[in-house]
Amino acid sequence: MLLEAIIFIGLDEISNNALENLREASEILLKEYGVKLVIVPVNTWLDPLNSSIKSLPTIVINGFKAFSGYAPTVDDIKEFVLKTIKLKNRRKDLQLPAGILKEDILTASAIAL
Repeated sequence: MLLEAIIFIGLDEISNNALENLREASEILLKEYGVKLVIVPVNTWLDPLNSSIKSLPTIVINGFKAFSGYAPTVDDIKEFVLKTIKLKNRRKDLQLPAGILKEDILTASAIAL
């Protein structure tokens, strides 16, 4: 299985720790579970003064905001990824219609998260 992890980082030690923990968790997930986590680092180094305001580092895994403002541990990242995989597998069984029309009026709609 292939998942994407986007990490927004600044010029600080906490961001470096978060990136290193994400890399380590990625290696463990690949070896133990066969899950490949593609890491996409996004540097906000152009504005170091505002990096603390932006709650960096921020990690988004498979479209879900996972962690923000601190460096999560390797185990925290592993648990979140495994929980995301379980949710993704369960979602196949719980398909919702894109919209429900009643008398040409849209009464309900759903989006995939």
